Amino acid sequence: MPQIQRSNNIRPINLSNDDLSAEKKFKLRVRQVHRRRTSILMLIFGGISLAFGGQLYQAHQIKAQTQTQLVQQQQKLHNARSRSNDLHAQVRQLHDPEYLDNLIRYRFNYSRDGEIIYNIPSEANKNLNF
Repeated sequence: MPQIQRSNNIRPINLSNDDLSAEKKFKLRVRQVHRRRTSILMLIFGGISLAFGGQLYQAHQIKAQTQTQLVQQQQKLHNARSRSNDLHAQVRQLHDPEYLDNLIRYRFNYSRDGEIIYNIPSEANKNLNF
């Protein structure tokens, strides 16, 4: 069986106060390990916080865009409803014979028997050469 040779590297014991005892070295090592672990945990926590913070910011931006689009669509709906109400009112008026008679006379310059229509030029028609 091969024998293991030990080195005769024995350090002399220094009993002066400048040298740290084994207990102090152990406590220093434990403190360093705890600092390193705390730093690593803080970095991990910071990374996770940044990731979730980014997600929250992105969700807030999407919500703001959606709110803006909702307001725009509500405005379009309001305009469409008012236009629809106007068109329904016009359809009801077109069923009235007196309104229809006045509309045809005004738009198409129709006249009743014995009437003469005079067209008076307006400011917009002054420069037109017919």
